[in-house]
Amino acid sequence: MNNRIIKGKFREALKLFIAKDKQALLHVDIYEPTISHRIAVYLEELFPEFDIDCEYNKTLLGKKKDINGKKIRPDIIIHKRITNEANSVIVEIKKGGKNSKLAKADIKKLTNCMAGTLNYNLGVFIGILKWNIDICWIEKNNYSILESWENIWKKS
Repeated sequence: MNNRIIKGKFREALKLFIAKDKQALLHVDIYEPTISHRIAVYLEELFPEFDIDCEYNKTLLGKKKDINGKKIRPDIIIHKRITNEANSVIVEIKKGGKNSKLAKADIKKLTNCMAGTLNYNLGVFIGILKWNIDICWIEKNNYSILESWENIWKKS
């Protein structure tokens, strides 16, 4: 599946999250894994041919590790279980703006995963604030990794 189609499905999942869950979950300042789970539920509907898992930290060979050998536990992954060949998308979600230290650390984590041997096609960072939702797309382009930002929702 190409990245253009994947991005469209992510936009659709986030629109569902915004319509159905954003107000209730962000109003009470819910814990971040709850947000990840709700987004994963919508992604599951949109990617029926893949497994959508939260906090999945294994490969067939053991622990998931980035290019530096650091163990990782992504917030969400889109993959096919029981194979090392079908990692598709790795996602990190942060309740913080795109310029926060935690957001920058998550983007670096995604970049390190994209550069490693986990074979992800796309890295997705989702920054969620009560008044704004941004996405950073992290993609391989030949031998480099490119980031591009997109605002998904902004309180008017």
